[in-house]
Amino acid sequence: SYILIVIVLILALHSQDVLNFKEPKLSKPQVGENYGTTTKEIPEIIMPAALKQLWTEFCVNNYETYPIEFIKNIKLNDSEQGKVIQIISTITGMDKDVILKTKEQFVNSSGNIVPDIKNNINYSDFKDLMQQIDDILGGGSSYNKDSLIRFGIVPISYEEALHQYNLAVNEDKITGGYARLFSDYAVAMVLSILPVFLAIIIFIKDQRANMSEIIYTKNISAAKIIITRYFAIITAIMIPVIILSYISNASIWELYSNIRLDYLAPLKYDFGWIMPSVMIATAVGMCLTTLTNTPIAIIVQGFWWLLDMIIGLKSVESAYSLFRLIPRHNAGTQSYFQTQDYINHFNSLIANRLLFVGLSIFLIIITILIYEMKRRGKLNEKFRFKKAISNFRNRKNQYST
Repeated sequence: SYILIVIVLILALHSQDVLNFKEPKLSKPQVGENYGTTTKEIPEIIMPAALKQLWTEFCVNNYETYPIEFIKNIKLNDSEQGKVIQIISTITGMDKDVILKTKEQFVNSSGNIVPDIKNNINYSDFKDLMQQIDDILGGGSSYNKDSLIRFGIVPISYEEALHQYNLAVNEDKITGGYARLFSDYAVAMVLSILPVFLAIIIFIKDQRANMSEIIYTKNISAAKIIITRYFAIITAIMIPVIILSYISNASIWELYSNIRLDYLAPLKYDFGWIMPSVMIATAVGMCLTTLTNTPIAIIVQGFWWLLDMIIGLKSVESAYSLFRLIPRHNAGTQSYFQTQDYINHFNSLIANRLLFVGLSIFLIIITILIYEMKRRGKLNEKFRFKKAISNFRNRKNQYST
């Protein structure tokens, strides 16, 4: 089972190309080069760009959304399209008849006609109107208030590019940016859910081998049993993680042989970013399995993981809020250059990770208490959870007959 878990970990990280970084070497920007683009909240850029996309999708009645990470095309009914028309009218000052006539011209002209925003609309009102569009579409669209900044695409200046480069070299010492992207994928893909399986497997094996009663009679405290197992599971998970993080990071060391690198960066992120996620997933698995004698922790942790992933889709580039199971810092290859963004949110990340360490410790304390109560016979080994399910099934069978 452990070997299978390690294989899943390797395959998941390999699928995201973070075990062997192949991106071009980060080089010092030169005057006159193309430094790429970034996003800024500039209303004069965001509003016309958002309206252009909305107008295009309205005219063909095909709206792109990403409610659960995957694309979903929405086709609105006449009533919903009517609501969109009202919002477009508020933004442009055009009445319904003019909008419908312009729409027809847009379709016939292959998309060359786009209405203008009226002069007296302010950015705050515009965001509220765009949020209404997102609500009509059921969420997950680019028109969400928090997503509108994606329309604010502007070129990166030489000064900005040079500042990003200096931060990557002096603050991250190159390796930090790559270690951060590795950690992002590791936690998001597998390490917020995978450890729960190992925790469940160990406890279920005890039950199947009828070892629980034997362990109960041993002259060893419940705290020692649970804590030993807890750290054993964490160690078993973290060993391959540390090895893989160094394999990942070492793939770029030769490219930067002329720059002073931080060779401890992978280790720092392993313990500071990844391990708290391993701790909480393991604690949930141990606590719920000890309580119920069932693998229900898979459902609980799986639901939490999936929900957090969905919530975080709109802020995958930078999300460090306090209660996020999966902190994110993923702007693709641009992640290596987002040092300033990471620095700005560093305190939030620390608070988040410490919170989950504390929650993990709390769950382990609860697990120790439950284990001790079962050991003393104060909780039936079959536990009421299983009994409740059995009673429910019996009643269901009675009603069906």
